[in-house]
Amino acid sequence: MACKNNNEDLNNNKTDTFQEKNAKNFSRQVNIFKDRKVNLLPEAEESSANWMAFTTAKNEIERIDNFTLQEVVNNSNNLFKSIQGLQDSIPTEFQKRTIKARLNVLLTKAYLLEGEASKQTPSAKQIDTLSANLYKEFENLKIQLNEVFRKSIEDFEFELDERVRIQDSLSSSKKNSLPKLKAKR
Repeated sequence: MACKNNNEDLNNNKTDTFQEKNAKNFSRQVNIFKDRKVNLLPEAEESSANWMAFTTAKNEIERIDNFTLQEVVNNSNNLFKSIQGLQDSIPTEFQKRTIKARLNVLLTKAYLLEGEASKQTPSAKQIDTLSANLYKEFENLKIQLNEVFRKSIEDFEFELDERVRIQDSLSSSKKNSLPKLKAKR
C-alpha cells in the first residue's frame, strides 16, 4: 500500500509539473511578426466598411496581437466562424480570383488553428505558429483588397499622356497669346 501511495504521489507531481509547465506556456503572449503591416487604400477601406463579415474578422484577427496563447485557444472557434463568414459573403467588387484564393488560405489557416486548439493537449508552439500565420494571411488578404483599386499601367500611361497633351496645349496657347514686340533699334 505504501508503495502504491508513493507512486500516486510521483504521478501527481509529474502531472502537476506538466500542467504547470503547460499553463506557463499558454500564458505567453502570441508572437506576431509585424514585418509588414498593410493599410487599406481609402477606396478599399470604404468598400470593406460595408462588408460586415470583413469588419468582424478584422476585429477578431487584430485582437490576436494582444492575446495569450490560451486566449487564442478559447477564441479559435470564433476566429474560424468569422473567416468562414467572410468567404460566404464576398461583395461583388471583391469577387476576384485572387481574393477568393486568399480567403481559402485564410480559412485553411483558421481551420488548422481551430483543430489544434480543440485537441486534448494542444501544442503551445503550434498555436503560436498558427496564430502568427493567420495574422500574416489576413495582411495578405488586405493586399489583394487594395489591388482591386490600384491603377493599371495603362491607366497611368493614359493619365500621363493626358497631362502632356494639356501641357502642350497650354504652352502653345501661351505662345500664340503673347503680343509680338518689335525690337527697337
